Amino acid sequence: MNGERQLFDLRAFACKIGFMGLTTAQESVFTFICNYLEESGYPPSYSEMAGALNFSSDGTIRSHLAILERKGYIKRNGSARGITILRPPTPKHIPIIGSIAAGPLTPSIEDFQGTLDDVNELKAAPNRFALMVSGDSMINAGIMDGDIAIIQRDSPIHNGQIAAVMVDNDATLKRIYFEQDQIRLQPENELYNPMYIHRQDGESRFIGRYIALVRQAA
Repeated sequence: MNGERQLFDLRAFACKIGFMGLTTAQESVFTFICNYLEESGYPPSYSEMAGALNFSSDGTIRSHLAILERKGYIKRNGSARGITILRPPTPKHIPIIGSIAAGPLTPSIEDFQGTLDDVNELKAAPNRFALMVSGDSMINAGIMDGDIAIIQRDSPIHNGQIAAVMVDNDATLKRIYFEQDQIRLQPENELYNPMYIHRQDGESRFIGRYIALVRQAA
């Protein structure tokens, strides 16, 4: 029984993430089944679904369940609560389901924290774009060759922040330091020397502030 309950919980969790190929009504029915399974450990009855979703009759529920079964999301066995979830739908979003240790081992905890769409810096926004990083001058800041840097064009750049800057018609990603009459573009790699631009025309060379990083696994 514990194994069954765990299986139901995992399937119910997967349902929360999002799915494609269903109408709004079908999605509502499927989501209710998932949530009910998570809370109770067994499927809801037809009358419980009809009452909770404000459908006029069990017949409406049966119609939606027939479609869900035909699309491969559930299987019915004919009894009042005879509903089995066959597979979680295709997610629309990548879920953030907890934390993982990058140092000493810690207990693994499933804790739904949203999706990547909830990460503000990764949301589409006016004047926000991505640049592919080329080179290793910023490796000590955790920015590697081949990474994708997310840049916000209209965001103020403060002392010590990382920004994309135009230098000699080339874009470079460096840490910015405002000095007396110049701006220092400081690499995060001891093999490279800093670059300098005149402070009076420095801001006109700023492309935007670095706000996030995307990296593909090796």
